[in-house]
Amino acid sequence: METQQLLIISSLVLCGSLALFFAHVTNFLLLHPRKLRSKLQSQGIKGPSSPSFLYGNIKKQAIPEETNNQELEENKHTWPSRVFSHIKQWQIEYGSIFMYSSGTIQILCVTDADMVKEISLNLGKPSYLSKDHGPLLGQGIFSSNGPYWAHQRKIIAPEFYLNKVKEMVKLMVESTSNMIESWGERTRNSEGKSEVKVDDDLKSLSADIISRACFGSSYAEGEQMFLKLQTLQMVMSKVPIGVPGLR
Repeated sequence: METQQLLIISSLVLCGSLALFFAHVTNFLLLHPRKLRSKLQSQGIKGPSSPSFLYGNIKKQAIPEETNNQELEENKHTWPSRVFSHIKQWQIEYGSIFMYSSGTIQILCVTDADMVKEISLNLGKPSYLSKDHGPLLGQGIFSSNGPYWAHQRKIIAPEFYLNKVKEMVKLMVESTSNMIESWGERTRNSEGKSEVKVDDDLKSLSADIISRACFGSSYAEGEQMFLKLQTLQMVMSKVPIGVPGLR
């Protein structure tokens, strides 16, 4: 008798769990996307209809035709309209603000520059930057919002004035010349042949330029700081931060 009761209870728990699971999946894949689309439609925002179950409106994206090198060179400044021809087509059909689906994700596309500025100022940086990447980015300008961001922006902006940038160019040229000279010296010491790991040297070059431009020191003096940053990046790369689009 007790065994039968346990089987009944287990069956009920299993059925309840399956029902909750399927309800969650149905809400995630069907009901929630439809709810979002209907909210946007109620505000007068249009877009391509009938998104598919898994692909959204991706299948309706036009694939640009192949072009030769001469045509690409002549139209190199118009590549966005070729690569993202579906966005251009939807902009023509539905206006500067429209929506479309990519899988279960509903995307609001805004191509009006003034509207983009207003949205950026009101929304700020996405919260996952400070939550998922907080140990790496801290409360820096790339992840902060509001008055804190404005304060940092005010401090950093003068460093990118034209006269400052010109000074940085000199540092870049000097650091790059030193790197090229080191390659030449290696070649001379090895009788005209030398293997150069360009990736490692370019990392050192970038670090040297950043150290000299931002802190007034050479890469050798700031090496410990960059080693710690590299270690932190390696640790962060191994930490699970969720699946993109499913936060």
